[in-house]
Amino acid sequence: MIRKILVGVDFSEHSKFVVKYVSQLAHKLSADVTLIHTYTLPIVNFETGYIPPMDDIQKEAEAEMKVLLDQFSGYKFNTIVKMGFASEVILDIAESQGFDLIAVGIMGHGFLKEKLIGSTAYELSRDSKVPVLVIPKNAVYEEIKKVAFACDFHHDLMGSDLYLKVKNIVQYLGCELEIVSVLSDEKEADVKFAEGYFYLEKKLDHIPHQHFFVTHKHAAEGILEYIKVRKSHWIIISPLKHSLFENLFKESVTKEIVFHSPVPVLALHE
Repeated sequence: MIRKILVGVDFSEHSKFVVKYVSQLAHKLSADVTLIHTYTLPIVNFETGYIPPMDDIQKEAEAEMKVLLDQFSGYKFNTIVKMGFASEVILDIAESQGFDLIAVGIMGHGFLKEKLIGSTAYELSRDSKVPVLVIPKNAVYEEIKKVAFACDFHHDLMGSDLYLKVKNIVQYLGCELEIVSVLSDEKEADVKFAEGYFYLEKKLDHIPHQHFFVTHKHAAEGILEYIKVRKSHWIIISPLKHSLFENLFKESVTKEIVFHSPVPVLALHE
């Protein structure tokens, strides 16, 4: 059940799209929405030695939050404005206050964003125990009718409860499930692969689903091409290391999907 959604905002134009998307999703799910903004101390000008008072920084952030709220007068939001590093604060609040979903935006890719600055969205998708929905630039909410689930059948499905979380999400949303697996070549479909396939097939027997197998030398590219062709509304991934996705979703693959996906990415952990 998704009853409480925590939305990270930075007051950018993309934040407005994220808030709008989540507002429509929350309305569909009858969920409460809390907007959270974090800030850090500004860089000190050593020539003047001037550091803005903390109260002024807090009040400025609260004023910007009010400007954002005024653009969504028809919706009711809770708000949090707090000092700290975004991913750390959001993770702490989400876990301590029992949020069911974290939603954050992402602006896209590029060397500076991916290699130098990094991304709060990526850090959350990698580290959060709470499910994280990463919403790409210009995403427009549509009724969620089809969700793709990226799965690697070479790993021990029987040792994971992730299939149950996927099943619960799909049943809760009332959508169809498409399971996609990327193979570098046809020879990868060995006995272990078949065992994983039939195990998952049995576990998902009572919900509408289809299996798709994509041959591609690069896992992330294969998944992204699949999303575009099949026009999925969401893609589910599991970035957790040492899980059934440890080979498919190593760090570089997870990051590429999070930064490049044309649809929202739902990151689930075991």
